Amino acid sequence: MLFTTTYGLNNSHTKTIHVGLQRMNEGIFKPLVKLSGNNADGIYFDAESWKQFQDNMGYMNEYLTSDNRTKTNSVIIKNISISFTTSYGAKSILLAYKDEEKELRSMENISGYLRKEEVASDSTPPSKKRRTFAVAIVMQKTTFLGLQNVVKCVDAHLKQLESLTDNVNKCAQYLIREIELKLSVSYVNQEIIKLTLRGNYEKLSAMYVHKLMI
Repeated sequence: MLFTTTYGLNNSHTKTIHVGLQRMNEGIFKPLVKLSGNNADGIYFDAESWKQFQDNMGYMNEYLTSDNRTKTNSVIIKNISISFTTSYGAKSILLAYKDEEKELRSMENISGYLRKEEVASDSTPPSKKRRTFAVAIVMQKTTFLGLQNVVKCVDAHLKQLESLTDNVNKCAQYLIREIELKLSVSYVNQEIIKLTLRGNYEKLSAMYVHKLMI
């Protein structure tokens, strides 16, 4: 992520929230909020889904702080499922992508990343089955309170990033066009150069936007 700010949600920083510009499949940068556990991947929210998540935080807080241990219905925000469950005997909020929810709910022990066996063909020996990981973020009361404490900071940074997005994307496109125009096809493969640029244009975009802000 570009221009990233990270906030720890608990004392050990095993749960964090990141706000930054994420490169999408279309090759453009977009402001996103990422909620992470111990590993690099996490649950991503765009501005709209992040607002919807905040709209349901009162509901989550009520579940985590009340004495009632009855599990309530899940909340669905776009492709993200928010479940009300327990983890190691304590009330917890489980966030997962909707298509992985059923597999996660079938697990007895919930902790950060949950391993699942990838379906293999009959010709694949059991010892050769590939293992994949389903993203699952579990928040107990302490982590959720930490999230509540930084929500306003996240919102402020997200708003700032929205104002920079157009310049960052224009910069990336400008650099690619300049390379296409100035490099000789007979000497350099333009596609290789563009791929190299795309792999590093987070840094290049940051340098360009920094100059605009001076």
